[in-house]
Amino acid sequence: MTIRKFVPNNLDPDNEKEIARLYGSLLQREIKSGKEYLRQWIMDWSELSSVLNEVYCRRYVAMTCNTQDKEAEQLYSGFVENIQPIMNEYDDKLNKKLMAHPAKDLLKGEFGEWFKAVQVSLDLFSPDNIPLETEENKEIQAYQKITGGMSVEFDGGTKTMQQMAAYMEKTDRDLREKAWKTMWERRLQDKEALDNAYDKLFSIRKQMAKNAHCKDFIDYIFLAKHRFDYTPKDCEDFHESIERFVLPLQKEMYKRRAKKMGLDRLRPWDLDVDPLSRPPLKPYSSGEELIEKCDQIFESIHGQAGKWAREMQAKKLIDPDSRLGKAPGGYQIGFDESRLPFIFMNSANTDRDIYTLLHESGHSFHQFALADQPIAAYRDVPAEFAEVASMSMELIGTSNLKPFYGDDSESIARSIEGELADVVWLFPWVASIDSFQHRLYNFPTHTASDRSDIWTEIMDRYDAGVDYSGLEAVRRNLWQKQLHLFECPFYYIEYGIAQIGALQVWANFKKDPQKAIDDLFKAESLGCSRPIPELFAAANIKFDFTPKTLEPLMQVVWDEMSKF
Repeated sequence: MTIRKFVPNNLDPDNEKEIARLYGSLLQREIKSGKEYLRQWIMDWSELSSVLNEVYCRRYVAMTCNTQDKEAEQLYSGFVENIQPIMNEYDDKLNKKLMAHPAKDLLKGEFGEWFKAVQVSLDLFSPDNIPLETEENKEIQAYQKITGGMSVEFDGGTKTMQQMAAYMEKTDRDLREKAWKTMWERRLQDKEALDNAYDKLFSIRKQMAKNAHCKDFIDYIFLAKHRFDYTPKDCEDFHESIERFVLPLQKEMYKRRAKKMGLDRLRPWDLDVDPLSRPPLKPYSSGEELIEKCDQIFESIHGQAGKWAREMQAKKLIDPDSRLGKAPGGYQIGFDESRLPFIFMNSANTDRDIYTLLHESGHSFHQFALADQPIAAYRDVPAEFAEVASMSMELIGTSNLKPFYGDDSESIARSIEGELADVVWLFPWVASIDSFQHRLYNFPTHTASDRSDIWTEIMDRYDAGVDYSGLEAVRRNLWQKQLHLFECPFYYIEYGIAQIGALQVWANFKKDPQKAIDDLFKAESLGCSRPIPELFAAANIKFDFTPKTLEPLMQVVWDEMSKF
């Protein structure tokens, strides 16, 4: 825990008057002309932001860990509805005060990247968006209650959607089909509710863009996400490159899988099972064991990674297990004042869980690495590079899977092949989700039916040969399982960009493991203090997602896969 110099140690984070008073004191403070006075004012503002951001994040964790906990829900909602609007309102006023101060230019060397982002925030700010941001958070919370409450009766008990996913690895094809259809019958029961949730969020976001005087929400979100280094056209070009250079590999991968399974065409429940009908890999038996064995991997690949992993284990900063009422998915979140990470996931005793924890641990190491960044803004990392940190750890982790599989070379090979297959699969899915969003936000009057039609067109474009005959209703609504579309719009292309970066880190690791991770952690320590291309360069990789970089990297992945 850092020592507070401005915020009272006994601050009540729900006391609106006290928080407004603290912000007001910053706004009214006379800042002398010397840069040291402005810097101290910035540090005090950052401290207040860090304290309140940590309260928000801890309440978000509590709420998502148990969506049925009414007290946790109320505490989170109260903060979102009462405190965040104060923060947003004063941040705009403080931004104006900062940008008008004559000593600002003297601090450009230290805070120039942040100043650029502040100017964008000023340009986008509208007081009319403050209540809309509150409403958006409430609608996201309502969406999480819908998905967090999904469960089915199957195989003698109540199962969450995450637990049902484990059945997709069962060698009994009839059981897989039954499990898959049971899952999607349950999901489709909430189709209308999810459509309504998306309609509400879409409407809110359109209005936010209009209030900010942007051409449309795409224009708004690219500015809000500080995408200064690429454009919507670059994204569209990336979609096309994936179609040209990755989709053919996915088609071939599925063709080989079907041949091994003795099938003419794969059905959607045939994608995760071992194609040779070997039983599913069972790498661990409890969440605690999953954490322990991943920690052993980190200790074997890099001393600092091992120390950070053990600290998280000791401080119980990981909630690994799936349970009824827990929100779906997985994430890593930073407690900004404590400078500590937290990992949330839904494990189901599958091989994929190893990579989920490796992935989220990569984010956590990033949080540790940038902990000394002086201001809160620099501890909020651009996703394009944040996901390099996480995806790199997935690939690097394949270098030592013995903590899970011992000397069982066959199981290790199966695990690595599955990870590389996921790399191939990811790119077309990224292109599908990102192009879907571009299509929707370029069609602001679309209906739920239009959405399904647009999604079907995209599924056709990136069709890798999976047979959905008789399952058209599911195929038309597959997009609903992607929480990013609801919770964080346009946050998905980053996975594709970052995967290209992670593949380069992995290539560096194969040549010199210590240097590759040292370079990565050095880049991570920069936080958000440099533009994205410079963060990539600091990690000794290129910020480039054109065919020039994509095509040869995918060939490396394919060559590795062909060994199995």
